[in-house]
Amino acid sequence: MAELRTYQPSFTAGELSPALSARTDLAKYGSGLKTAINLFIHPHGGASNRAGTQFINEVKVSANDARMIPFQFNTEQSYVLEFGDLYFRVYRDGGLVLSAGLPYEVVTPYAHADLDELVVIQEADVMYVCHVGYPLQKIARLADNNWTITPVSFTPKMAAPTISSVTYSGSTTPNTIYKYVVSAISAANGEESLPSAFGQVLGDLNYANSTVSITWGAVAGADRYIVYKESGGTYGYIGGTDGTSFVDKNFTADQSDTPQKARNPFNGVGNYPRCGAFVEQRLALGSTKNDPQAIWMSQSGVYENYGVSQPAKASDAVTFRIKARQVNEVRSLLTLKGMMVLTSGAEWIVSGGSNSDAITPSAIRTDNQGYRGCAKVQPLVVGNTVLFAQRSGGVVRDFSFEFAQDSFVGRDLTILARHLFENKNIKAWGYAQAPYSIAWVILDDGSLVSLTYLREHEVWAWTRHESGLDNDAVFEDVVVIGEGNEDVPYFLVKRTINGVAKRYIERLHTRVFATIADAFFVDCGLSYNGGATKTFGGLGHLEGQAVVALADGNVIRNLTVVGGAVTLANAASKVHIGLPMVASLQTLNLDLGQVQGLGTVQGRMKSVSEVTLRVENTRGIFIGPYDGDRDSPKLVEYRQRSTEAWNEAIAMYTGDIRMTPAWDWNTAGSMWVKQFDPLPMTILAIMPDVTVGR
Repeated sequence: MAELRTYQPSFTAGELSPALSARTDLAKYGSGLKTAINLFIHPHGGASNRAGTQFINEVKVSANDARMIPFQFNTEQSYVLEFGDLYFRVYRDGGLVLSAGLPYEVVTPYAHADLDELVVIQEADVMYVCHVGYPLQKIARLADNNWTITPVSFTPKMAAPTISSVTYSGSTTPNTIYKYVVSAISAANGEESLPSAFGQVLGDLNYANSTVSITWGAVAGADRYIVYKESGGTYGYIGGTDGTSFVDKNFTADQSDTPQKARNPFNGVGNYPRCGAFVEQRLALGSTKNDPQAIWMSQSGVYENYGVSQPAKASDAVTFRIKARQVNEVRSLLTLKGMMVLTSGAEWIVSGGSNSDAITPSAIRTDNQGYRGCAKVQPLVVGNTVLFAQRSGGVVRDFSFEFAQDSFVGRDLTILARHLFENKNIKAWGYAQAPYSIAWVILDDGSLVSLTYLREHEVWAWTRHESGLDNDAVFEDVVVIGEGNEDVPYFLVKRTINGVAKRYIERLHTRVFATIADAFFVDCGLSYNGGATKTFGGLGHLEGQAVVALADGNVIRNLTVVGGAVTLANAASKVHIGLPMVASLQTLNLDLGQVQGLGTVQGRMKSVSEVTLRVENTRGIFIGPYDGDRDSPKLVEYRQRSTEAWNEAIAMYTGDIRMTPAWDWNTAGSMWVKQFDPLPMTILAIMPDVTVGR
């Protein structure tokens, strides 16, 4: 026999795949877990049970598919848009926006079956919505309960002037026809209108003092006008003015500067863009059914104008195609090192090349960065790193620029937790930077996993999440918006309530709380804070469900919602009620390296006689060598009450706690740590005392 104490001070590898159970040689084995359910990993290494989800609202029609879209104007004004069949609704600060006492709603063209492929691009109060089967739409926010959605016309917003007269002064025997067009320049954004209809006059400007005077009507919103003259069949620039008239004194037309021609590359079925991004003051739109490799960039500073001149100007719209060995559709555009283009078969960087600081019609360079291929779900940007889902295989890769290689390189972030992604693909995800740097990921089977990601410290840790009495919740969508000091995930969850499928919007509650009474660790829950009472209503969304409550910091179990309410035995003033949630942590098979006189302990019988847990703000946990429910003889509860009065809620504890687990001999030596109650649990380290058999 050999008696030893082991020490696991970190869990920053997260839950590892069972296929790695023999890879004790991996550096991350020492900080990994065999099971991590309803936990997240802190970037500094600890593991905490996640907060519960707060019920926000049922979608308009639970029988139909729905989708959430984040709309963040600034750090103080953020919204979640609920898209359903031909409508969207608006949520702000966890509440549904109303108008005249009813849910505020906007009519859209999108059928519920098509919502998964919506791709949005936002700037301030305006959001463009791409879908390969619908014309590009523009959503504008005017107030909380005043939104518009309109198709984009792709024509200059500045109206063209109308020439009122063209007058010749000079020779009495004119013999040449002079033609002119005029365009207006917007005072708001510098956009140039299409040219006016031409005006002409018979004259001869070769005579001394001969002139042609052109006049036109003023255009609302214009602060300047450009005059072009025809020469050899082409109109060229001859001058500009702030007024509404111009005198041509036989100026030579500059045919390198010509008026723009209107162009709408997205006109008609098959020509609607799939994705987009704002790049170098242009709106870049990519990939249509008819031209899946093409990318179109608007005029500089004018997002809805794709007009061009001949020859092209640097500010003109840009069109190019990603040429490769295969016809791979463009699936995502990002603003990184110029423009990053992710296609179904490769990754590219588009820039102006070494001779240009920007992408222009005459300066386009495409550099391949790899041949992994991107899934349809849009990538996440974490700092200056891109996380994208690989086209197949359920693989998540990070992608960042390495100066040493002068290219973007990355890693497979799922290689250590492949079991979570086998035969699955990512359906939706969102990144919450504050406070824990977590990407919340929904898979196409309805499961939810999370990734704690901190590249600079080599931290990437996966955990999984369950909800519902029998883990019957189906997660369908997630978005993250900033609210206060945190980035808050909103989930679209499909639950079965009294045999009926319901789709609920739920918000992950903050995990920051001052007292145990403020802790929120129930799912699909609601809170009450007021005068002491026993009966709590407003729970119709959980009708017939077995729920749990935390009432003034005390756990109340075995409650059932009847008539939309529950009744407690004792009155309470601060209560959180919802579905129970169980958090589970299981350590990997114990490894002690090479033990003198024993060699490896792998495969040897072991018994853990005592466990020391270093915890933070924790209350009410169980440990044992095997999994089980709270009544299992294999799990032991930590009895925590110490200095509190009997009518006072047990306080949270920070420090070391020593527990004696149920006696057992096995070859694993792993330990389960579980939280069954709506209470906080944070494990910073686990230190088992183990006896190893010879």
